[in-house]
Amino acid sequence: MQRRIKQQYDELVKCNETKGLTLAQVGDFANCLVEARSELQHKADVIQRKFTITKALLFKADRSSFDRLRQQIYKLELEQKRLEEDAFVYNWLQQQLKLSPAYKKMVEISASMELKAKSGELVESVDTDFADISFEDFLAQEKKDSFWQRNGKSRSFSS
Repeated sequence: MQRRIKQQYDELVKCNETKGLTLAQVGDFANCLVEARSELQHKADVIQRKFTITKALLFKADRSSFDRLRQQIYKLELEQKRLEEDAFVYNWLQQQLKLSPAYKKMVEISASMELKAKSGELVESVDTDFADISFEDFLAQEKKDSFWQRNGKSRSFSS
């Protein structure tokens, strides 16, 4: 996971250095971080669950299974350490992203759009051709449309 995030981050930095960084690239990287966070959370939950089960088994185990359970705990501790390293890289990259000019611009645009939506300025545009037209006039225009024509003749529907 670290390699995947790091690779996208390196591409982001390279594009920023060449002044070719776009909001879409920053958005893709932000999405990558969201996916990574979900994956890290899932892994942490799985490790915690396994660790709890293994500790409970160890507490109730007989002497013959101690070695096997001890090895499972050791393996889980190693997985936990790798997960902590991944979380550190994730947090560092997320901070770097938040410092980038493209991310700041993306947040600014998002806030602007949210403000417009709240103030009611973001209203769907109404087609001016049909804004003040009666149903009968609209129906007459639709009948002239090529959809209603078959081989140059008007389609007729039987009841």
